[in-house]
Amino acid sequence: MSCTIVHHQFNMSGRERKRDEYDSRQRVLEVLSDEANREILSSLTAPRTATEVVDRCEIPSSTVYRKLDTLKCTGLVEEYVTVQPGYGPVSRYKLDIDRVEISIDDGEFSITIERPARHGDEGLVWTAVRE
Repeated sequence: MSCTIVHHQFNMSGRERKRDEYDSRQRVLEVLSDEANREILSSLTAPRTATEVVDRCEIPSSTVYRKLDTLKCTGLVEEYVTVQPGYGPVSRYKLDIDRVEISIDDGEFSITIERPARHGDEGLVWTAVRE
C-alpha cells in the first residue's frame, strides 16, 4: 500500500487549505472509527513489531500489516527500522500521537491531535475546525 502525504504549502489558496484540512480530518475520523485500528493503537504502549501486535490483538497478520500502513499514512503511527543481530532489519511501530480530542463547541466540530515532543520543540498540536 502506498500513501500520499500532503505537505501544506504556503502558496495554497484559502479554499485549497480548507479542503486539505477537511480531507485530513475526514481520514483521521474514518481510521479511528475502525475497531481494529483502535485496538492496534491501544496495543502500541511501547514500540512493537507487527508480529507483537498480532499476538497482542489476535488480529490476522495480513490485517495488521494493512492497518499499520493505514495508520502510518494518517500520521497516527510511526515506523522505524532497527537491525537485530541474526535477523537483519526489523520494522517497529510506535504511536506518533499523545492525544486525540474530538469535540463540538458552540456548533463547531473540531479535532485536536497532540504529537510527542521532538528534538527542539515542545510537541506539535494540529487542530482543525469544521465550519
